[in-house]
Amino acid sequence: MHCRKWSIALLIIIFCYIFYGYDLGYTQDQLILSRLTGPVQLDGLIDEPAWDAIEPLPMVQMVPNFGEPPTEKTEILIGYDDNYLYMGCRLYDSHPELIQSTSKKRDFMGPNTDWIGFILDTFNDNENGVNFSTNPSGLRLDLTIFNDAQQTGDMIMGEPINISWNTFWDVKTVQNDEGWFAEFRIPFSSLRFQEIDGKVVMGLIVWRWIPHKDEQTIFPAIPNDYGQWSAWKPSKAQEVVIQGIRSRKPFYVTPYFLGGYGLSNELNEAETAYERTEEPEFELGLDVKYGLTSNLTLDVTLNTDFAQVEADDEQVNLTRFSLFFPEKRLFFQERSSNFEFNIGGPQQVFYSRRIGIHNGKPVRIWGGARIVGRVGPWDVGLLNMQTARTKEVVSENFGVLRIRRQVINPNTYVGGIATSRIGVDGQYNVTYGLVGIFRLYGDDYL
Repeated sequence: MHCRKWSIALLIIIFCYIFYGYDLGYTQDQLILSRLTGPVQLDGLIDEPAWDAIEPLPMVQMVPNFGEPPTEKTEILIGYDDNYLYMGCRLYDSHPELIQSTSKKRDFMGPNTDWIGFILDTFNDNENGVNFSTNPSGLRLDLTIFNDAQQTGDMIMGEPINISWNTFWDVKTVQNDEGWFAEFRIPFSSLRFQEIDGKVVMGLIVWRWIPHKDEQTIFPAIPNDYGQWSAWKPSKAQEVVIQGIRSRKPFYVTPYFLGGYGLSNELNEAETAYERTEEPEFELGLDVKYGLTSNLTLDVTLNTDFAQVEADDEQVNLTRFSLFFPEKRLFFQERSSNFEFNIGGPQQVFYSRRIGIHNGKPVRIWGGARIVGRVGPWDVGLLNMQTARTKEVVSENFGVLRIRRQVINPNTYVGGIATSRIGVDGQYNVTYGLVGIFRLYGDDYL
């Protein structure tokens, strides 16, 4: 009888944890960010009176000597107003002649340049984040982080980042005989976050890389225990509070028109004369992005054209397996991690590159819709698209539903996925799955 009572009590506790998200004693002190008291001119100098009341973040070494003070003075100031999040960086260097800056290309990544960057876990879900970084040349690197920066598979296919994601933001840098300085300005309209009564809680990580010293400094104090992505883990971020702001609902309309005219002269069957053929061509299409709520975004596409997408890096395949190419099409980018469902190594249940491409050739997409974001404690991804018929493949409908939520503690999740691929000829494929990631104790997971 007692065993039966304990079993019932245990089931009730588990039920409450799953559906109400009770916390098992996990607490973290929150840092309240300061509102700027005056205007800030984005020039990289960080000399406006508005910065005077902002306290620098307590940076420490991550490598080579974890926990020690930085060997170079580093002052990171973060503030905000109604429209923007600002980060001012005073990056002093006792040997300014050794400061390295090897590229100005957007989204360049490499260790042979000085860096300053910060990561925001905008939904404070301890799993996903966005990174904004720059170097002394003022390049802009923006990307998304997923899977808590956990590497899966090899160095290319398993990287826990999406470098193809881009958004609107600005940065200015200045370099002089004291070091170099940077000023970031991120519009709140470029971020998705959950606001409750004007209060937003996010995760924050700030890091600096000094290549001529092989030194990385960081806030908060995250040890280098998790491999090369240790400084990028949203689960280790400092919780920060931004008060008195409202999420902006984006609304972008991107129509396109393509026109052409073809003229040809071909020999007739009797080979007695040339026949003149004139064929005008026209294409119309439309992409729409709209914020349904502060947490949910709707993307709609009609007669989609991906001609503006950056070409894939060329790869040579010496194996019997298909090559993996990252998704670069803008329609699939925002919070693409909501659709992640890993089944070991680089294997995914849903791979968006299967839509609109067949045997390396583009397939016309008639249209589709995509909803991503958060509903209460649930991360949601919903997608449906219809492709046109070609000589090699029939018209097909692609559908995906992915849901997930935190349970028990901020590092434990349960969720599921369902996918469908249905051809007009009656052929279909349906996949579904359940997943659970449970943090048992410390860094032990099931």
